[in-house]
Amino acid sequence: MNFWNVFFGVFSGIIAGVCINLIIKWIRDYSYRKRLIKNLKFEFDFNVKKIDSFLEELNEYRNKANADSLVDYFGFFHLSKIITTTLIQLLNSGLMYKFLYHEDIAMLQNFLSDFSLGTEGYMNNQIEWMRKHHSEQGTRQHVNNNITFWEKKFKENRKLVKQIRDKL
Repeated sequence: MNFWNVFFGVFSGIIAGVCINLIIKWIRDYSYRKRLIKNLKFEFDFNVKKIDSFLEELNEYRNKANADSLVDYFGFFHLSKIITTTLIQLLNSGLMYKFLYHEDIAMLQNFLSDFSLGTEGYMNNQIEWMRKHHSEQGTRQHVNNNITFWEKKFKENRKLVKQIRDKL
């Protein structure tokens, strides 16, 4: 009888230890995910403000173009300054797939490419070219078309970020 008492005691201790370890792991994972989502929401809020500043800068660019003083415009769009650290971490780890649908992930990938270093260089080089060729005929219309394109792009991305933030 002594053997069975020891056996059930040890067996109960092992089961209790495994259960406690599983509960602790679940609590740690849960708090880690909560912290990541909180950080991601902060990033999205920051990025919305950053996109709003880009829209303001676009308005200033439009005003200079329409006033025929494009040569005096010296703005620069730091598109790559958008914060994406937590977003990329969640995408790489696969945790993002638990929170969003495939369509949302695809839109986030477009968001990441729209605010990349390459897009930043392209946009700012385009503006610099327009500044240098400001006196050529049709430049103002070309500038306004570009501004309309970027404005639409920024507004779509702002809307996307807000939608995804609300889903989290």
